[in-house]
Amino acid sequence: MIEKKVAVYDCSRGRNRQYVEKFAAMIPRIVKAVAPPKSKILLSSYSIADMPMPSRLNKSCADCGAYALKHLECILLGLDLILVEDEIMSGCQQKIAYDIWEAAHDPILIQLMAQHMPLDFESSAVYDLEED
Repeated sequence: MIEKKVAVYDCSRGRNRQYVEKFAAMIPRIVKAVAPPKSKILLSSYSIADMPMPSRLNKSCADCGAYALKHLECILLGLDLILVEDEIMSGCQQKIAYDIWEAAHDPILIQLMAQHMPLDFESSAVYDLEED
């Protein structure tokens, strides 16, 4: 956030670049929307930095969500991304599904979600990434 940079870990080698560029342009608007009213935030786009990725990942093209979560986990824990590969994705998907199921049955989380009151910005206009 401080560097105003989006690090892109893209195993599809830039096929989704148009969406990344739109997202980088939206980030300042999102930050401004949630910032305190009197803060002075400049609405300049974030730069995009392509991060090195091993070739031939996500061969099935159906594991993007699991890959994204495992890459975030590695980055946050300071682990090498080489640990994330196709051979472990089935187990990762099962673990993620179990974690979601477990959270959905957590009485404290259920109570908190029942008490949730959406803020104004949560129900405001939606930005369409498909529009140019």
